[in-house]
Amino acid sequence: MLSFRVLAQFLGASLLLAAPAQAGAPPRPKLIIVISIDQLSADLFAQYRGSFTGGLKRLQSGAVFPSGYQGHAATETCPGHSTILSGMHPSGTGIVGNRVWNPRLYKMMYCIDDNETPVADSSMTRSAATLKATTLGTWLKAAEPDARVFAVAGKDRAAIPMGGAKADGEFFWNEERGGYTTFVPAGTTAAQRMAPIAAFNAALLAKWREVPPAWKLHGAACTAMFGPATYGGVTTEQKVPPADDWTPPARGTDFAADPVFQASFRASPEFDRVTLELASHVIDTQKLGRGKATDLIAIGLSATDYVGHRYGPEGPQMCDQLAWLDERLEAFFSGIDALNIPYVVALTADHGSIDAAERVAERAIPAQRIDTQALFEGLNDNLRKQFDLDWDPLSGDSSNIIVNGLSYPDIHARLMAAAIDRLKAMPQVAGVFTKDELLKAMPPRGKSPDAWTMAERFAASTDAERSSDIQVAWTEFATPFAISAKSPYVAGHGSPWNYDRRVPMLFWWPGASGFEQPLAVETVDIAPTLAAIAGIKAPAVDGRCLDLDKTVGDSCAAK
Repeated sequence: MLSFRVLAQFLGASLLLAAPAQAGAPPRPKLIIVISIDQLSADLFAQYRGSFTGGLKRLQSGAVFPSGYQGHAATETCPGHSTILSGMHPSGTGIVGNRVWNPRLYKMMYCIDDNETPVADSSMTRSAATLKATTLGTWLKAAEPDARVFAVAGKDRAAIPMGGAKADGEFFWNEERGGYTTFVPAGTTAAQRMAPIAAFNAALLAKWREVPPAWKLHGAACTAMFGPATYGGVTTEQKVPPADDWTPPARGTDFAADPVFQASFRASPEFDRVTLELASHVIDTQKLGRGKATDLIAIGLSATDYVGHRYGPEGPQMCDQLAWLDERLEAFFSGIDALNIPYVVALTADHGSIDAAERVAERAIPAQRIDTQALFEGLNDNLRKQFDLDWDPLSGDSSNIIVNGLSYPDIHARLMAAAIDRLKAMPQVAGVFTKDELLKAMPPRGKSPDAWTMAERFAASTDAERSSDIQVAWTEFATPFAISAKSPYVAGHGSPWNYDRRVPMLFWWPGASGFEQPLAVETVDIAPTLAAIAGIKAPAVDGRCLDLDKTVGDSCAAK
């Protein structure tokens, strides 16, 4: 039997052209596809949207919200993905950062770490146990027990927060061995959990031994951006493929576990290609969209984030990455077309980004690179001396600070006050907030996210148990880290500023006759919007249903 990916070569285009126009709301779908493109900022989408000819162009014929917001201040991968299918801000999901405070162990922990749940073929431990909110997949299964829910992603912190606690499978790239893996809850075996993707992994690694992956230039459109660039005093040649970083592995070798290959592979268009192929494999083998219930697959495409960090979002590498992604998304959608089922797609991002400070500063904006870790270490040293301590008074990191010394209430309070005073005196700091302040500062329901105060942005990613004692906003347009051999990234995100908060939100279905709404909406609106389209009731969440019916109808009305 031919897979739907093969059938797509013959049927995809004709089915798409033959689909009847639907000026109103999307029909109740058999399959919901939710895609998160890691670090696809609203600015990046606006810059390239006119050049798309494939899948990203297709989605622009649906309902387009170019000013979606990850409203919170902790604009990182884990909290951002936790909002997309839960309908809750990180203050409600409990995933308040890529690292969260564990008061029982008295240390910062990875956002989805779980010492009791191993990952197959890996030394890692992961699960959805830290996610406090339910997700769309859980709501679907409660309404329709036969519903199937899967998540596939380049990153574990994308797949797991989107898939939630009740998914049938959540698969992510194995950074230690290559291929995809998953966590193994008690009462199951690795073989059982890996069964849906075991054949895919085997075929992928066997193919690579014969034809290793390579980053090839998509076309001439990005070549005008080639040339030298200097970041943090280091000059590199900006080109595709990146000459210093991307060296295809030797044919016939087992290279997938090599850390140099892993780093280069993740920061290339090949990473998203393989993830989309896995998504197609899961849809095909699990027969998603062909049962009685509405099925869901969440897809986290992580390469844009790695490319943005490593080369900057304004370089030729990002230009080429988006060109490949546009083409490969169209091939993926054509495969779904061939199934001839009603389906709906929602696409967004977990956060935005800003380019490397040096390149931003060349273009009329007063950006700077700040070694915030050095400032944090200097603050610790100064407090040690001021209080005559033989232990570090602060832990955490430069943006999320834990004040130690809880066993000494008097000195703890004095340390807190002194740290805040010193931080506020730094010219590189734009705002300093305590956890107690932020727990009282949640934005009023219905307030547009583009009007939130700085405190409200931080409050939306603050949890009474898991947040740090002090949260710091560094200066706007700053790149808050130095470049080193240990961390060669040139650009980043994670700030409360709008370039990190704003992301596109697109909804599409076959035959869609959509619209564009430039006003601000939120990623927490996605889950209740999709729930209404699927004809199920969402629980009380932070988000609201968006009416995608541009006629007098209402796609949020009960079905």
